[in-house]
Amino acid sequence: MKRRYRRTVLGPFWATLSLGIFIGAISFVWAPLFGTKLDVYLPFFASGMVAWTLTSSIVAESCSTFAAGEGLIKQLNFPFSILVFVTVWRNLIVFLHHLVILGLIYLVYPPATWGGFLLVPLGLLIVAIHGVSLGALIGILCTRYRDVSPLVGNLMQVLLFVTPIFWSADQLGRRGEFYIEFNYLYHLVRVVREPLRGGFPGFSSYAITISGGLISCLLVFELYARFRRRIVYWL
Repeated sequence: MKRRYRRTVLGPFWATLSLGIFIGAISFVWAPLFGTKLDVYLPFFASGMVAWTLTSSIVAESCSTFAAGEGLIKQLNFPFSILVFVTVWRNLIVFLHHLVILGLIYLVYPPATWGGFLLVPLGLLIVAIHGVSLGALIGILCTRYRDVSPLVGNLMQVLLFVTPIFWSADQLGRRGEFYIEFNYLYHLVRVVREPLRGGFPGFSSYAITISGGLISCLLVFELYARFRRRIVYWL
């Protein structure tokens, strides 16, 4: 973090400022388009974007996890998984900076309840577990096959608009809500977003993400153990 924002005044808050401007601009335009009051749409969209940014940033940076650490990998003998943990931890720190946006919004539009905020650490833990497993998987694939990185970038851009971030799932009706349940990212974002709004994500989202996280960790651990010695030759 210090190297990335060296000789800057705001440091990591530049990312927070950029995200805050984006949230404000979109909210003032899209809230009237959806026929929603600003005091309802702004906290909804802001919490969704903060949660989405955490998840998408981990995925995006995982593409270059091992490539960016090429110098260290070729010079030092250390567990390569440390690079994956660094990526997840760095994005969690940036996420904490982004909470400033929600704090400012809640000064004007406070949530109806605050009890759900106690579940924010659980949601972050779930995302972090997924970040480690997906980070290792994506990092290995992108190191071996360089075409995977732009594919992941394009896929995340599409998923941003088909995942209920700008809009809510109930706007699609019952049939739409049924298909949204198959969007895994929806549940991964929801376990962070709803607590940030003071609400409860629902047992289904916790069951899906916790079980999915455990399964992905087991599968990726086996994959990483098999191919970790080849990473240095793929760089």
